Order: sequence, then C-alpha cells, then structure tokens
Amino acid sequence: MSRVTLHTSARELVDTLTEGPLALGPAQPVREDVPALFLDPERRFQTLEGIGAAITDASAEVFAQLPGAAQRELLDACWNPATGHGYAIARTSIHSCDFSSESYSYVEDGDETLASFDIERDRRHRIPLVRAAQDAAGGSLKLLASPWSAPAWMKDNGSMLEGGRLLPAYRDLWARYVARFLSAWADEGLSFWGLTVQNEPAASQRWESMLWSAEEERDFVRDHLAPALRDAGHGAMRVIGWDHNRDLLPHRARVLLDDPEAAGLFWGVGFHWYESWTGSEQLFRNVAAVSAAHPETHLLMTEACVEGFERARLDDWAHAEHYARA
Repeated sequence: MSRVTLHTSARELVDTLTEGPLALGPAQPVREDVPALFLDPERRFQTLEGIGAAITDASAEVFAQLPGAAQRELLDACWNPATGHGYAIARTSIHSCDFSSESYSYVEDGDETLASFDIERDRRHRIPLVRAAQDAAGGSLKLLASPWSAPAWMKDNGSMLEGGRLLPAYRDLWARYVARFLSAWADEGLSFWGLTVQNEPAASQRWESMLWSAEEERDFVRDHLAPALRDAGHGAMRVIGWDHNRDLLPHRARVLLDDPEAAGLFWGVGFHWYESWTGSEQLFRNVAAVSAAHPETHLLMTEACVEGFERARLDDWAHAEHYARA
C-alpha cells in the first residue's frame, strides 16, 4: 500500500504544514457539519499532475528587478522540491495577456505568412524566469501554454481586447501561429507539456480575450489546430479544452467529447475556480459529473487567483482559506 502522511496547517499553528502520523480505521458515521475524508484503496482516480503557478510577463518583469539573493529565495520557495513548495507546473501565455505590461503579438499586422514571427519579448524576461524555475525544480517542469486572444487583425472586433471572435478565414492561420509559438520556445530549449485552446472562451473582458462557442472550439481543434500541431511536429501535445469556470463545465465537456473524432484530440478539460465564492456545492458536483460521464478524460484546474479583496495582503490567512475551500 502507498505511504500516507498527514500535513496539518491552521491559523493557530506556530509551524504550518506540520507532518504527523495518520491513523486509518474502518469508516465511521460523521456529522454533516464536520468535514470527513474517506480513503478507499480499491478505487483509483486520475494521477495528480502536480501543483504550480503562472509565469506571466508581470511576474517575470518584477523578478528581473529583484536583487540576486531575493531571486534565489523566491525560486527556492516556489520551485525547490526539497525546501520549497515544489511546484511542478508552470502556465504561461501565448503573447500578451491581462498580466502583461502591454498588448502585443508575435507578428506584424496583416502578416498572413508569419514571416515576421518573433518571440523577442519573451526572451527578455519570461523565458529567463521559466529557465530559472526549471533549474530550481530540479531540471524538469511541466509547461502549459494558453492564448488569451489572437492578434487584433484576425478578429471580428479588430482588437485583442473586449472579446470578439476569430474570423473564420483565419482559423488555419491562427492554428499555425499557435504551433509556431510552441516551435519557437522549443528552439529556446523549452518544450511544452500541454496547451489550452483558449483562456476563458466565454468571457468578454476589457483585457485580452476571445470568444468561442463550444461547437466552434470543437471544430477548431478537430479541423485546424490538431492538423497544424501534427504538421509542426507537436502531434503528441496534450490539448486541453474549456479552460474556464466550473458552472458551464458539463455542457462544454459534452460538446467537445461527444464528437468521436474530436474526443480523441482532447487530452482533457481545464477549469478555473471563479464563481465559487458562495461555496456552491453544485460547482464541485459539476466536476464530478464530467469525470463520471467521461472517465477517460483528464480534469485539470488551470487557474486560481485570489480576487475580491480591496488590496493584496501578504500572509493574510483568508487567502489560504479561499484556496483550500474553493
């Protein structure tokens, strides 16, 4: 039997995440108001892929301004598996996102040949931080890529911001653009573990965003993205659908995965933790429902950021409680 350990953390503890013995015994009746954990060694679910963090332009630019000692302290605290959190996954954006200091793409406007494709902005700060995090993690890190928007000239609203949709005429080009990004980072010695099709495809935001219906996302992956990835040598890439909140997760998963051809192209579906501040149990049930309906599909929480506070408060225990509950 696998080794089981118990790590305890609470507001009143002097030492957080203290490790202690865990006594296992037959299941006993519990009160409804008391959290209970049942372990059944005969039932196995998907493997935990790891816990990680986003490496954005914002975090990379701030990191670059830190003195060397502070950089090493941060890297060790987040990525070192022995003395730090041991993060195993790093998510980053394809060109700019809402955590970038400016909106940008990798090509000149109207360049349908992608001849001007250049990731120089990534080389300035983001790639160095990813390399440093990878080294701190022991040389191996699962990199996850996500686009927030196609270039403005490929969209019906002419902007990378405020939602808008990819023009049908540019679906092949956008797919090749995404594959080109993966190849460009591979040329820098950084290979991606996975790719989400679109960050928050149901949200029109004031920052980089782009809308996809479930049917549009399914058809784009099946008819454009998967062929482009294969042509560029990334046919084994883990493609993750949805990448948005849990409230609409069952519907999106059904559309993406009920198509036999498309289902084989999705490694899994991703979800965010937003819309969870009320503690609605339905959001948790939605994840369980997708697992039950599509047991062959992986489920991955791709984004969780504390929000709803007037300002960030370092070491505020409420942050930890939000992460633990939602």
